[in-house]
Amino acid sequence: MNEKITKIIFITDFPFNKNSYDRIGVEYFHNHGLEVEIWDFTSCIHKNFIDQLIVGETVNFKDLRIFKEKSEIVKAISSLDKGCLIFCGEYSFRTFFIFRAISKHKINYFVLATDAFPSPYHIQNSFIGCIVQILKKGMALKFEEIIQHILNKILLKYYFIFGIAPASIILLGGEKSSENLSFPVNNTTTRLWANMVEYDSYLQLKTVLNDSCKITGVFLDQNYPFHSDFLYIGIENPRSPENYYPILCNFFKILEKNMNTEIVIAAHPKSDYDNLPDYFCGRTIIKGETACLVKESSFVIAHSSTSINFAVMFHKPIVFITTDEMQKQTSGKNIIGLYISSIALELGKIPINIDHVSGFDWDKEMKINEKAYLRYKNLYIKKSGTPEKPMWEIFCSYIQQNNIS
Repeated sequence: MNEKITKIIFITDFPFNKNSYDRIGVEYFHNHGLEVEIWDFTSCIHKNFIDQLIVGETVNFKDLRIFKEKSEIVKAISSLDKGCLIFCGEYSFRTFFIFRAISKHKINYFVLATDAFPSPYHIQNSFIGCIVQILKKGMALKFEEIIQHILNKILLKYYFIFGIAPASIILLGGEKSSENLSFPVNNTTTRLWANMVEYDSYLQLKTVLNDSCKITGVFLDQNYPFHSDFLYIGIENPRSPENYYPILCNFFKILEKNMNTEIVIAAHPKSDYDNLPDYFCGRTIIKGETACLVKESSFVIAHSSTSINFAVMFHKPIVFITTDEMQKQTSGKNIIGLYISSIALELGKIPINIDHVSGFDWDKEMKINEKAYLRYKNLYIKKSGTPEKPMWEIFCSYIQQNNIS
């Protein structure tokens, strides 16, 4: 990347909101003298369900551009100069035209691969094991989805044949983030080791003293019955709120009674509980403060939320919970049952099935496997030996050095 970069353009396929603004780190770029634009492609990429998406808290950002048609996007990319650096998200058949236009006009782009997570599938050494695993992954897929999956694999492996240039920069986090990359990269791509974006919040809060000594449990809400990911992957949510929340609250009630504690809900960023019935039975619901809530908690309750990273970073015990329905979800596109088990295993825990709570060893649940936490941080959050700085600060410093040189 020889050109001097003066502008960063972020492409998003979800309606831009305050959570997006905070995660992008606009201030870091401005402080390094870089312009920032947000290009919202949601209407083009997700036309079939855009009206169903919950946007969340909006933010007034003057350099936000919303595109309605693919032709608008291609035209806008063609007008860019070499001083622009574009952030690209998903690389797939449906976003291929974006990468093709960027490559055609020789604009540099970068990708983010910092979000590593324990694989829900175990490595199979036997031929039969591999076949079974492939069948599990393919179950519940429609014929056109199988074809699209094959096309995506071809476009990734042979991207250069289709006129796609490799990414100029890829940001990485934990050691595992460099494996099984889903973007066009080669030996000319700069691998920039940073960390998961959650680590930025940890750096801000780690030296702040706790305000309370009260024993409090924090539930890492995933907005499970309403999550937009089910729209993205094209399946119906397997559990209704009428079935999910009563079981969850019953478990909270048992904990609160037997352990003399209070359960606080760390609401998912895309949730909209203010406009829904009181599914958490009067418990405190706080949105946008997950890192702080975890830091000041005594323990954390979770399914498979990425916010589990906060519990690892702040050294909090984690109580993993599952349900009968979730345990059945081990094939096709919805495999939350496998994710819960694999994450818990990495951290030395066994999930509690809250459909059948008959007592459990609380003292054991409150113990932390020190080696497992250190290993998890290195593999999935931040590689050992990398700078103790926010992700976008590391990135901006690299751009600045590149501009000078």
